[in-house]
Amino acid sequence: MADHRDDLDTWLSARVQPLLPPPGTFESVQARARRRRTRRAVLSAAGAVAIVAAAAAVIPQVVISARQAGRQPVAAGSRPGQPRSPVAPSPGGPVPSSAPAPAGQLGQGLTPPPLSVTFVGNATGWVLGQTSTPAQCDLPAAPHCLLLERTDSGGGRWRRAAGAPPTHGPNGSTGVSQIRFLNTTDGWAFGPQLWATHDAGRTWRRIRTGGLRGTALETRNQQVFAGWAHCSGRGARFAAHCTSFSVYSSPAGSDQWAPVPGAASGLARAGNATATTLVLNGVSAYLLAPGGMLVDGPFGGGPWQPVTGASATVRLPCRPGAAQPGGQPAGALLAANASYDLALLCTGRATASGQRKTIYSTQNGGQSWQRDGTAPAAGTALSLSGSPSGTLVLATSLGIEISTDDGAHWSAAHVSAAPPGGFAYVGMTTRRQGVAVPVDPGQPAIWLTYNGARTWRPSPVG
Repeated sequence: MADHRDDLDTWLSARVQPLLPPPGTFESVQARARRRRTRRAVLSAAGAVAIVAAAAAVIPQVVISARQAGRQPVAAGSRPGQPRSPVAPSPGGPVPSSAPAPAGQLGQGLTPPPLSVTFVGNATGWVLGQTSTPAQCDLPAAPHCLLLERTDSGGGRWRRAAGAPPTHGPNGSTGVSQIRFLNTTDGWAFGPQLWATHDAGRTWRRIRTGGLRGTALETRNQQVFAGWAHCSGRGARFAAHCTSFSVYSSPAGSDQWAPVPGAASGLARAGNATATTLVLNGVSAYLLAPGGMLVDGPFGGGPWQPVTGASATVRLPCRPGAAQPGGQPAGALLAANASYDLALLCTGRATASGQRKTIYSTQNGGQSWQRDGTAPAAGTALSLSGSPSGTLVLATSLGIEISTDDGAHWSAAHVSAAPPGGFAYVGMTTRRQGVAVPVDPGQPAIWLTYNGARTWRPSPVG
């Protein structure tokens, strides 16, 4: 019988020989995938013990209810022993942090603005706040004007913590503005002074810094790092007019502070007003120096050195710029991310119509940088955070933007009851949970996400 198939049928039934990619393609893809999986695994493991969602951008303005300030605090204990100081005078002895706020500061119908928020894992977090207005609580005459609230339900419910640092809000060279906890025992309050607790906040010990002001603090792998600087800024701008910067470190369970060796100490200010950024990414510690130089070092106490590429010191695509009130730069926002080593947001001058925001990244520890994209121009960039999932989260004066493709494309997160003025800080605790702090001092809440930063809802504090 004759074959009635035409030429087209014959061609379609023929075996097709696929075209192979160029030599080395599969190996290149596999190598890149292995690097990305390794970075995500390291960052995820480090996040289990570190305070990933800690407010470090500006002085966040979360409200703590004045009702809580009237309750009797838990009796404070004491911690024996005398720690060593990195400079001159020795730290004072442990101070019970349970003294009530001075009379006459509450019940005046004024909003008491909080200062900072920090989380350890999914459930446990703290908010450091003031019991009266800044005009009263930032004065040295108000030594017991801070309040610490704690949640063990992921922000579902807040309660009065065991105690708070026995000091006041930030005022030039005195007071504190921010809080960090490594675990449920070891914590630090800083900016500009430095206080430490090793008994879950029942007692606090002031660390003498020899006149230097604490402008940044991060902790990981049982080690705590802090940026200290010579500054002359007044009031809440304690991190302004700084002439030199250094990095100090201590084992997390003690107060044996000492300057880290190498290039991270004695950095002089370059040019006009500028700041520094301290970032820990699970593998290394990084310092963005005033002139745009990147310095890195190990967690174990070895020397820090400038990052070099092609035998030359690397200068980042942008410089830090002037300090925000909380000490972090306004011109360059540096963050760790699971998809690569570091992400960098370079900002342009803020105008009424918005601000240029360009994203860069590095996959080789800062030796080289690539431009990944631009974030939406609307609003002013205030805080950048990376997630163990690889998502970038950006807090602005208008809300929260997210990118799941390394900054190439961005979308607005859904924010329930969005606060006016946007968010001063955003940080991801895990792949799915994160915290955001509003700029507006009249907001009695922080905002939380439980689905990887796509949606945010307020969590009332107090």
